[in-house]
Amino acid sequence: MRKSPMRNISWPVVQAAVVWALVGLVGAGTVGVAEDTSPAAQAESNQAQAKGASSREAQASPAGKLLFFDGFEYEVKRDEVNPRPAFITQGKWSGVKSINSGRTGAGGYLYTVDRIPGYKGKFPGRNSRRVLAIEGRPGTLKTQTDFYLAYGDPQGPANQVPGDVWFQFWLYLNYYDDPKDKEDQLSGFTNGKFLYPSPDGRYPTYPLWLFVFRHSSYVWLQGEKEPREIEASSYQEILLHAESMGRDGPYANIKKGPDYNRWKMGQTSLEERIVANRWTLVKLHFDTSTTSARYEAWLRPLGGKTVKVAEWIDGVTPDFSWKIPPDKVGGHKVFCMPTTMGDHAEWGDRAKNNRDCWIYLDDFAMATSEDALPKYPE
Repeated sequence: MRKSPMRNISWPVVQAAVVWALVGLVGAGTVGVAEDTSPAAQAESNQAQAKGASSREAQASPAGKLLFFDGFEYEVKRDEVNPRPAFITQGKWSGVKSINSGRTGAGGYLYTVDRIPGYKGKFPGRNSRRVLAIEGRPGTLKTQTDFYLAYGDPQGPANQVPGDVWFQFWLYLNYYDDPKDKEDQLSGFTNGKFLYPSPDGRYPTYPLWLFVFRHSSYVWLQGEKEPREIEASSYQEILLHAESMGRDGPYANIKKGPDYNRWKMGQTSLEERIVANRWTLVKLHFDTSTTSARYEAWLRPLGGKTVKVAEWIDGVTPDFSWKIPPDKVGGHKVFCMPTTMGDHAEWGDRAKNNRDCWIYLDDFAMATSEDALPKYPE
């Protein structure tokens, strides 16, 4: 299977579009559906399982609907190969690809844990006792990963991932040097796609948006006259980044940026970012339900305040437009998470910088509006 590279080389727009077309992350074809369960049935089941949430809390509010929730309160073992793990049978994901699901070329493990090496506090989710472990091995394997949980049915209806969609999850990047050298998790992060949707369930594809974690990113900070490239202060720090590229060129257009960066929407505030050894609540909003699109992101460290770190809104953000062609307006059939980390071995020096990482997730949610997302006291 072929996997798509992160586009952080200064290529012209046409070349970048070709890269999107010719190289994919999940491989040519569709994402496999492991269970004949409709998205509506999945949402209903997951709502009933939401940790600490009553059935009333899990149901839709008048203004929005909680479409999918997984608190990962079930056991999936790292060192036991299982092609139908509890991610599918209990979490109601539609597919999984990982080393421990028996899939070749994955480059990473997906499992659940009740403790994190070096971490002493409680988990941040509702009555949480277990969390998702995302263990990427691009450093050890010297190549890009291709592992994921999949949501949605490629054979099902359109807009299983709505055009106007909200995501929320708690994230913890672990950096732990065990004095006994038994549980070292010395995470480093270079780049990787994290939420990769597909309009038809096939990959490679041209999603209307792509959500990426980056060590270096293209930002336009509030109060600055023009966008610029920045690099995080260490590999234990992650910057948020979104992209929108169509088959014939970019949908997003940062008008003051060079051609090769115009569709790359980095943070607009660095007041907060994801750093190692701290739980952070990540909240995302993508809206491609009309021809005028928007992307917004918020970060909230555990025990801290919520900070808006990205705002790219067509018709609102200065010197920026994001126009969706009328025939492309809408959402996606599926999304995969986390997908790629690091660079391909054949890319030489770039792959030599690949680093292993351990990321933990709690309370993953997708909804049609912000008010339908789980709430946590500040």
